[in-house]
Amino acid sequence: MKNNRQKLLSISMITLFVLALTIFAPQSELLAPAEASVYTGNPPKYIFLFIGDGMGASQVTLTRLCQGDLTMDSFTLGGTMSTHPLPSSGPITDSAAAGTALAAGFKTDNGIISQSPEGEDYYTVLENARDGGKSTGLVTTTRITHATPAVFASHIDDRDKENEIAEQYLEAEVNVLLGGGLRHFIPESQSGSKRKDDRDLTQEFQNKGYTYVNNRSSLLQSQEASKLLGLFTKSDMNYELDRDTANEPSLAEMTKVAINILSRNPKGFFLMVEGGRIDHASHANDAASVVADTKAFDEAIAMALDFAQEKGETLVIVTADHKTGGLSIGRGNTQWCKPELLNNVKASAGRLVTLLKQDTSPLAIRQVFQDYAGITDLTEEEIAGIQTGLAASEENDITDPVVEVINSRANIGWTTHEHDGTAVPIFAYGPGAELFGGFIDNTDVAKAIHELLGQQVSALK
Repeated sequence: MKNNRQKLLSISMITLFVLALTIFAPQSELLAPAEASVYTGNPPKYIFLFIGDGMGASQVTLTRLCQGDLTMDSFTLGGTMSTHPLPSSGPITDSAAAGTALAAGFKTDNGIISQSPEGEDYYTVLENARDGGKSTGLVTTTRITHATPAVFASHIDDRDKENEIAEQYLEAEVNVLLGGGLRHFIPESQSGSKRKDDRDLTQEFQNKGYTYVNNRSSLLQSQEASKLLGLFTKSDMNYELDRDTANEPSLAEMTKVAINILSRNPKGFFLMVEGGRIDHASHANDAASVVADTKAFDEAIAMALDFAQEKGETLVIVTADHKTGGLSIGRGNTQWCKPELLNNVKASAGRLVTLLKQDTSPLAIRQVFQDYAGITDLTEEEIAGIQTGLAASEENDITDPVVEVINSRANIGWTTHEHDGTAVPIFAYGPGAELFGGFIDNTDVAKAIHELLGQQVSALK
């Protein structure tokens, strides 16, 4: 009996020692990639990764309530995903750190693009797919040099170095690049450029065999291109509510063109598609724009799901890099809401502000809200708040009174203009989908894709 107690005590002490090592181990050891699980099925030939920037479960739910069933609702498997960066950046991530986790399988600090805080470059799933002979593509409604697309094909210590990110794309051999951000590709002598030199990267891409397009019609006519660069706005592309449908392509149209080009490769492809302005709308607490851009994102997902159901051998993953805004459906002491009122809104908060600034009289303000939001019962207090906001200098101070008029009637709440640390949804369809179910970490996404591509997570250096 005594010997048994001694054995139990020894086992307990060993267990406590192992736990202590785990808890107090250096962070770098804790975050080293685990051995990949052994996937026994046939790997997918085609891989889609859709990232709704800032898209939490509440953004998806609100869109469903306003627009009806979504394509992502039909996926065969789902779960939730944690998004935190390294502890040195706190519990809430930015798109750079979250994107690095999704693209490479490593945690890093906020602001860093596919590197460790010490400057080690991380090997991304796009680079893995490219090196394995697959075609690759990046599609976004933000600037193509923005953090989320950047993490897949560039490595840099600061996400704001977008000129350098554009230059790195030249060497990354990504077959299709579509989005905004022209200002980082044109020489400083051209209007709207953000470069500090005379390089014309649009021409340099063409010299490397890329077809360059800058509007919707030229995009739709470029589907026979072997490599394609499409830059449709100088900065981010417009919110879906504000999009010039004659000249600016939708996210679904960009996705469809990318599929047509990339699918000609007999070895398959990897394509990342970002609904980037869901995040911006959430930062602005602009619920109507959240719904419109999430719906547009879902329509792009439908392009991939149609392809997957026709071709087979296709994995489609849908998730978010983080949630933004602390969106709630219901607010204050009243749980009831009227999300359907958001369907009456015909312009983003930024566009409404532009219209309101043209004439700040009470009559003109009432007319704008009637024409663009279907609201006819503005109070004197609301009008005064809008007029005060229009004279402010800070962006949120300007837009808050405008979105509050809409949010209060729909009974939609927000807790912040920044990111929040809530876990986000993840959906998957096709071969390998089971690797993305349950509760996972964002690094698990890249680890699983690396595994399906035949290689575990590793660093370039």
